[in-house]
Amino acid sequence: MSIGARCIRFIDFPGNRNLKLLALATFFLMFGFGAYSATYNNFIVQVLHLQPEQLGVVESLREVPGLIMVLVLAMTMRVAEPVVAAVSLFLVAAGISAYYAINSLATLYIFSFIWSLGLHSWMTVNPSMVMGLSEEGSKGRRLGQLAAVSSFGMICGMLLVLFLGGILGFRIIFLVGGVSSVAAMVFVSMISRDIGHAKKPRMVWKRKYSLYYLITFLEGCRKQVFLTFAVFALVRNYHTPVKIVALLMIINSLVNVLFSARVGRLIDRIGEKRVLFFCYAALIPVFLGYALVRQPFYLYILYVLDNLFFLGSIGLTTYLQKIALPEDLMPSLAMGVSMNHAAAVVVPLAGGYLWQNLGYPVTFMGGAVVVAVSAAAVLLMKTPKKPHHRSG
Repeated sequence: MSIGARCIRFIDFPGNRNLKLLALATFFLMFGFGAYSATYNNFIVQVLHLQPEQLGVVESLREVPGLIMVLVLAMTMRVAEPVVAAVSLFLVAAGISAYYAINSLATLYIFSFIWSLGLHSWMTVNPSMVMGLSEEGSKGRRLGQLAAVSSFGMICGMLLVLFLGGILGFRIIFLVGGVSSVAAMVFVSMISRDIGHAKKPRMVWKRKYSLYYLITFLEGCRKQVFLTFAVFALVRNYHTPVKIVALLMIINSLVNVLFSARVGRLIDRIGEKRVLFFCYAALIPVFLGYALVRQPFYLYILYVLDNLFFLGSIGLTTYLQKIALPEDLMPSLAMGVSMNHAAAVVVPLAGGYLWQNLGYPVTFMGGAVVVAVSAAAVLLMKTPKKPHHRSG
């Protein structure tokens, strides 16, 4: 059965109308976001003519919502989750649609922040809705099904850019992405308000989890260097067309679908320490290659390899699960998300400054240093033979 057929089948939740609506909302949101993502870098280079330092500011501002999500959640504790989700999707739709008319750096700052605030809110409330709408004993399966629908939506949006991007143009694609997000908002607004509320995780800081926090922060640094600057370098320095960018992103999405479960099984079999060390060690030549190689075809390969080795970061969650007390797991994961977003705010600014003043190879050499430190930190990992279990 094809990947598309499997993902379409996942929308079928017998007797669960609310979950079907959530799946449809997920598909249309990620369809629009996939189209946006495949177009964004070419737009900011070819139309807005952004400089690296300016890109760093845009990306840093865009990650600020991730740091303030705890405040947003506290403000919406008594609001029905479908209402919070609908408002979130409205912000995504408004922000992405506005790219149709963006013609200055100031408006790019404003509307990037708006859609990011909506998307971060959605990413926080969506898993809680899935859990609240799922039957007991099937919650993990439903999360997996919705993840598959999300990946399929992204791929479809990128396929739109691949085949019609040259005909529609950047601004029309952004408008399509916004309209698709409006459709997602409509489906979410039809979900029953009374679905229960999963307990919002508090955050906790404990010294015994400091290695997890450190590696998570470094992982956020590594990830942000590539997310912010890899495609930007391909477009700005090597004039990569939007169709090639879309194709690379489609390949990465397919890699995620095909290999994420396999990497997870490998972690179960040989342990987080070995998998994470291998992935970080392998990323050192990937970053150095991005800094030193000048042939676009090989840079395309390195871009895909970075995404493949990123799958090893699954091991950070399973590592924490093994060392944390059960009551600390969710709060510590929440703290990890905050550490990741702290990196996401700082790294674009630093990377853009380095690129602007010393050249883009220095930015990726800095990434190589980060993954080398990550590999060294992984060697300090120690896990108990059996993870902690909830007492009683």
